[in-house]
This record gives sequence, C-alpha cells and structure tokens, in this order.
Amino acid sequence: MEIRPLNHPPGFISLGCLGYLVVIALLWGGCQGVYTALKNRQPLEITVTDYIAKKPDAKWVTLKNAQLNLLEAAHKGVGGNISEIFIPVRPQGESTDTQVNILLSTKKQDIVAALEDMNKSSATKQEVIDAASRHADKLFMKKDVSGLICFGIDSDDKTRAKLAKLDMNLAPDFVILNDGAAPSLFGSMSMLGIGLLIGFFILRKAEPAAPPLPTPNLPPQV
Repeated sequence: MEIRPLNHPPGFISLGCLGYLVVIALLWGGCQGVYTALKNRQPLEITVTDYIAKKPDAKWVTLKNAQLNLLEAAHKGVGGNISEIFIPVRPQGESTDTQVNILLSTKKQDIVAALEDMNKSSATKQEVIDAASRHADKLFMKKDVSGLICFGIDSDDKTRAKLAKLDMNLAPDFVILNDGAAPSLFGSMSMLGIGLLIGFFILRKAEPAAPPLPTPNLPPQV
C-alpha cells in the first residue's frame, strides 16, 4: 500500500529544512555567479609578482610568468585515486623557500596521472628517479595560468584548513585559483532562476490553508 501525504503529487518528496538549504545555496551561488560574470567580462592579465604585491579585486585572472612546483603539491583523493591537486604558484625564478601565496587547484588528467605515477613509484630510489625522468616536463612548469579565484560559496573552508596544516609554507591569506574556470552568466542566471522557482513553491506549500467557509443555515426543504 502506498502512503502519500495529501495534496502531494506522485513522486513528490518533502525535503523539510533541506529544501530551504538547497534554495539558499542556489540563490547564493546564482547571485555570486552573476556578480562575478558582470564584474569580470575579461580575465585580468597580471604577473604573479604584481598579484602577490597587491591582490586585485578581479576574480577571473591570468597569472603570467608563473612557476609551478609539482614536488610541493598536495592532493585530495578517494580510494587511492587522486581527484584534485593543489600546486604552489610562484614567480618564475623565485626560491622554493619563500611563502606560497597562490595555490593552483587542478584536475587535469595529465598532471593527475603524473602525480599518481610518482606516488606509486616511490619504493626505491631508482624508481623515484625513473618516475621523475618520465614526468620532468611537469615537475617545474613555467607557464601562464588562468582561472577563477575561489571566494564566497566556492571557498571550501575545510579544505583551506587542511591545507594550512600541511608543511607547505602557506601565507595566512593564500588564495586558491581554480584552473581553467571562467564566469558563466547564463549558468548563474539559470541557477538563480531555479532557486527562486523552488523557493516560491516551498513558500506556497508553507502557507496555512484557508479556513473552510461556514455552511449557510438554509431553511428545510418541504
């Protein structure tokens, strides 16, 4: 026997407080995305040195003259598989002893594969040397990197806290650059619209039902 609350169409699930959290996340993410897209029509091109000297307000940036050190990278993963890598970004030629102000968050398969290979090839000194030789082009990459600076709803406080505890010499106000990400006005407006639509239906559902109209006292029929 199927039990379903009254006035709920088939397949409808009552989310309760979770529904409000979903709406808040959609509205917050949509508003932030629209704001970011409108404020960042083009990526700001700036050298890593200048960015570190005075962090600009721009969230979509292209960092020029960057040096990435994969040997210092941290990573997240599930079941032994790497899902995301955080690579320190410094100005080209800068010593690895300096503080790290920028981490590049990347999921690119070639970099993930290189780090996984080096992690698996660490049983002996020769294996480490062989793995480093196979991926020499990715150990110290010198190139421009572009993406979105994580902030607001996209800033994962738990991940930041875990990274801060690692021996990575991170600056207190370090930023994470989402590799290759770009603002999406259409996607953000769609998210905002969905949040408004779901919020409207939740509020309509939460409205108290109107009391029944009193039955008029009609004279008895003969």
